[in-house]
Amino acid sequence: MARRHPRSSPPRDGVSDLGTVPLASGDATDDDVGESKKVGFTPRWTRSLRLAFLKGRRRTLALLLLLSAIALASSLLATRAGRAAGLRSAGPGGGSPDKHDGAGEMLARALFEIPLPSSVDELDELNEELSALEPDLILRWAHNLFFGGSGGDARRSGGGMHPLVQVTSFGSTGLAILHILFGSGMLEDVPVVTMDTLHLFPESYEFYDTVRERYPSLDLAITRPSRYIYSSVDGVVPSGTMRTREEFDGHHGADLWKTNMTKFTQLTKVDPLNGYLAEHRTEMWITGRRRSTGGERSDMEVLEFEYNVQDEVDADEPFDPGKGRWKLNPMAWKTSKEVWNIIRSNRLPYNPLYDKGYTSIGDTMTTGLPDATSVVDATAVDAIERSGRFFGDLNKTECGLHSHLKRVKLKKEQALANGEEDLAPPMLDCGGCADLTAEDFESSVLEGAADAGSVLIIEFYSPWCGGCQAFAPTFRRLVEHLASERANVRAVRFDVTESDVPTVGGEEKFLVTGTPTLYRVEYPIEPGKFYPVKYNGSHDYSSILEWATARSSRRRLERSDSDEYN
Repeated sequence: MARRHPRSSPPRDGVSDLGTVPLASGDATDDDVGESKKVGFTPRWTRSLRLAFLKGRRRTLALLLLLSAIALASSLLATRAGRAAGLRSAGPGGGSPDKHDGAGEMLARALFEIPLPSSVDELDELNEELSALEPDLILRWAHNLFFGGSGGDARRSGGGMHPLVQVTSFGSTGLAILHILFGSGMLEDVPVVTMDTLHLFPESYEFYDTVRERYPSLDLAITRPSRYIYSSVDGVVPSGTMRTREEFDGHHGADLWKTNMTKFTQLTKVDPLNGYLAEHRTEMWITGRRRSTGGERSDMEVLEFEYNVQDEVDADEPFDPGKGRWKLNPMAWKTSKEVWNIIRSNRLPYNPLYDKGYTSIGDTMTTGLPDATSVVDATAVDAIERSGRFFGDLNKTECGLHSHLKRVKLKKEQALANGEEDLAPPMLDCGGCADLTAEDFESSVLEGAADAGSVLIIEFYSPWCGGCQAFAPTFRRLVEHLASERANVRAVRFDVTESDVPTVGGEEKFLVTGTPTLYRVEYPIEPGKFYPVKYNGSHDYSSILEWATARSSRRRLERSDSDEYN
């Protein structure tokens, strides 16, 4: 049977149906600091520990002692009001957690017995446990994996090796994580990496110094785009890093972010970060990503494995460190409100742009004030938190196609290897649109050529993609509107997980690098002609409706046979 995630959404109001444990005062709301709140603490956690012990990691006596200790700890924690015990992130005054609290330490030691998973099923089970824990414990678990904890066989950073690092742009969630690392004494082992794209706000650059002043022991690494030179022997090779925006624009053009956002991101973020992680042999990096910000993040887990090679994944060894590294999202189940409660309760410094209304801060040209109309359901603060990012004609809410398909394939292979039924994909209602297959795709595209002036809207999607799931209500609304108001506009969709995007007339007419991707196919007066146009705007309903129903220009309808689209 298909595996079902234990929780379809984060606990609301700090309450879960899985049990109770007092929440840190640093996570409480502004008007209830010090009061006892509750967060999920699940018996499944002890089940995983029991399985770990049964695999030979401890004797039966140790198992019984541990289970008794957990039961005692749960009782102690449940009766303490206003205390964070071993689970809290940091005290209201910004101090470190009480690392010597007996109950919290017993829970932490028990958690330390859980190793990294070696199969997809083990990863799913581990994520069930991690989803019920506070970020402090998640981070301590990760730290213990690489450094052995207090008195353990530590794999300390040395010789340029940094097995565990935090990667952050010093947004609100990254700052909360940074403070937890500091308060728990882990920051001395965990370097912090931030990416200078050379296009940041002046306030963001000034904030580097603010962070250094707050955390004097901080080991801060700043990555920047590489400078390339031509060698008659080796061709184009990197030679140091660029230092200014003017230098970058001189090499790549000031409008690269407009004309090729993928390349811009690759040059300014992806390549510099991957270079650092590879150089320092990083095995796991910590991010500030959260489910509540929506899009492709809405279904992410606390622990993920990110592949960095194009090779086929071995189902028997899916997490080969030579093919990728672990990504830890300790705040995955937290909300914006909870994150800001940590910042305010501990009086942490933050980027002054937040006080000007920004909710997510990146490059100057791709960051704007949030807009509640840019999402379908703007009933929560988290839903619009990242709506100010990549504004204008940019859309960066897709699931990367290659990595996404690899994850889906791996999960299916693992299910079959375990003798389970083939995983059934989530059902995304599209309001009665036609689902195209590889067999009828070409004929469906060419069908409109007989009806001059008609338009075909195609969504390339994956039912497994979080971005597609978040976009589904918008696409359904579009389909229903077109069916009732626009007889000349049809809407269809194509599942890219079932087969590659088909060619039309033997040519690749549709370039799909992520999902969801929208194309508008226009049919001019000339018989047999069609012009596919990719949508590059934001995924809000109004923008897409305007694009889908816009009248084709006469110039496009009267293009000659030499037109680049056909």
